[in-house]
Amino acid sequence: MGKASSSKKVARAARAGGRRAAGGRQRNLMFPGVIGVIVLLGAGLIAFAANERKGDDQIRPIVNKDHWHAAMGIDICGEFQPALPEFESPIGIHTHADGVIHIHPFSSGGAGENATLGAFLEGAGVELTDDSITINGETWTEGEDECDGEAAEIVVAQWRDVQSNEGKPALIRRDFNDIRFREDGEGYTIAFLPEGTDDVPKPESAGNLAELGAADGGASATSIPGGSTETTDTTAAGSSDTTAPADPTATTATTGPPGG
Repeated sequence: MGKASSSKKVARAARAGGRRAAGGRQRNLMFPGVIGVIVLLGAGLIAFAANERKGDDQIRPIVNKDHWHAAMGIDICGEFQPALPEFESPIGIHTHADGVIHIHPFSSGGAGENATLGAFLEGAGVELTDDSITINGETWTEGEDECDGEAAEIVVAQWRDVQSNEGKPALIRRDFNDIRFREDGEGYTIAFLPEGTDDVPKPESAGNLAELGAADGGASATSIPGGSTETTDTTAAGSSDTTAPADPTATTATTGPPGG
């Protein structure tokens, strides 16, 4: 009996030791897991803080923040075409038939790198490629159409500050739709002119861009630039020009030098 009792005591002690060892291993395995969770939480907080700091470094124009204006005209063989008709846009890049591109993004589709000449022209119904331009169903094509008997080409002149009398425009001859709007006060003339022309005129709206831009706050221009500018108040009480049209597909994530 003595020996049997001693054997049982040894067996119980061995089993108890095994349970303690297993519990110790479980605690040792839990420790790295807890550390991993802490590391992941820390990384998430750092990423969130960095994203918050990006506010001042976002590519402009910024959704519901920037409100820019650019003078714009289309010159065909030395004759400016009528200002493009007024249209609204769910992305916030449009015109009021005043020879001005109004740029105040309502969604990411019209902000940052998406704020392009192509986005405006698409809304205006103008088709522009590297070798042709179509307005109101009429097309002018390089190699097919001429200006006063001379071979003609398409060029986009871009002024960084269109109201300034200093500096010549950048002359762009390809990838027109990718030209980005980069700041307030720019100017664009889309021209179909004799090949090699480097003297492209400013848009007719350049001289009174500031006045036309100011009218955007509650009135829209009703005459083509170059004559007297009459404005009519289009803002109802309590409403604002910057209220976005309905755009069920647009995202609102806020998400900024010349030449595209």
